[in-house]
Amino acid sequence: MSTQEQLDDIKGQLAKQAKLLAKTAQQVLSLQVSSTRKDLNQIPDPIPNSDNTDYATNEDLVQLVGELQGQLNLLEQKSSSRTANAHLSNDTDEIIILPNLDGDLPDKEIFPKTIADFAAISDDTIIFLCSFYQLLPPTLEERAAMQAFIEGKVKSPNVEFKPSADEYPPETIDTLYKELSIFLGLSHIKRDS
Repeated sequence: MSTQEQLDDIKGQLAKQAKLLAKTAQQVLSLQVSSTRKDLNQIPDPIPNSDNTDYATNEDLVQLVGELQGQLNLLEQKSSSRTANAHLSNDTDEIIILPNLDGDLPDKEIFPKTIADFAAISDDTIIFLCSFYQLLPPTLEERAAMQAFIEGKVKSPNVEFKPSADEYPPETIDTLYKELSIFLGLSHIKRDS
């Protein structure tokens, strides 16, 4: 065999081996791909199907923002009314009525109209206004109703409660007057004795 023939033979063998090597590499690669696919299919979904009923909707958020804006407006109204009341000093100055937590106003016939009226306020009116503005501490009856509501024994914790000044000692009435005067922005007004 001549050198050229040997060289051609070696080239042929190299070509066969290159084809065989390429075919083997392709088979190994396809085996690896199928193995990887199999492994990926065995991985559970990272995000399970969620129940969207637990999430707030856009309408819920719009309603909540509206309610919060209403509460902020009420708070601003109370703040400016308190500030205005804090600057009253003459007995004939008229007091600005503040709304309660629900935005309701007390009866104008019961609410003291002027600084002089507030200084001479009756015990029953103090109790009524403190009850209206939710400044009274809860009574035993109200606490029992709330506990029964928490335990599921009643559907509503609301108890119709009409307190009387006779049920409170004079020191408590004085304390309630101070709390009411602070709430209304009239802490600088002393009660007539």
